Order: sequence, then structure tokens, then C-alpha cells
Amino acid sequence: MPRYQPEPRPYELMVLFRPDLAEDGLDAAIERVSSLIQEAGGTVTNIKRDTPWGRRRLAYPIQRFQDAIYVLYHFTCPPAGTRDIERELRLNEQVIRHLMVRLDE
Repeated sequence: MPRYQPEPRPYELMVLFRPDLAEDGLDAAIERVSSLIQEAGGTVTNIKRDTPWGRRRLAYPIQRFQDAIYVLYHFTCPPAGTRDIERELRLNEQVIRHLMVRLDE
């Protein structure tokens, strides 16, 4: 009997990267998160890393950092794939915080 596979849903993911990443290291970290999404069966539709995002002051220190580099991802993914993405983000040492929300249709 075939299992029910839910349709991919739209998500928004905000990732705060360490501020001490060099420009090429930041590009690699952004690409790494994009590949995580694709490995989970998702499709990245937009990556926003410039105005109004980018390097910003934090409201309170996280670990020992006062600043962070904000990157916003929009993507579609099957619901089961989001667990894998969040697990990998928690293990990634370049990510100091992340938040994934499902967008309303």
C-alpha cells in the first residue's frame, strides 16, 4: 500500500552566522545551508543577505558575539525534510541561531 506523501510546503528560514567569518567563508556557509535544503528534498526560491539583512548588532550577546550576519532563505520542502535541516543547523558551528517557520499559503 503506498504511503501518503504530503505536498511540499513553503518555509522561511532565518540563519544567524558568526560575525568572524571571512567573505569566502560566508559564501561557503550560505551555500552549505542551501545544499542542506536541497538534500532534504527542498527547493530554494530566494536567498536574501543584503539590505535590510547582513551584518547587524544583536539585542543581547549570543555565545560571545555582539554582532551576527543575518541571511534569510525562502524555500519549499516536504514537512519530513525540515527535521533534517534543523538538526544539521544545530550541529553547524558557523550558525549561532536559526528559526524556521512555515509560511501560510
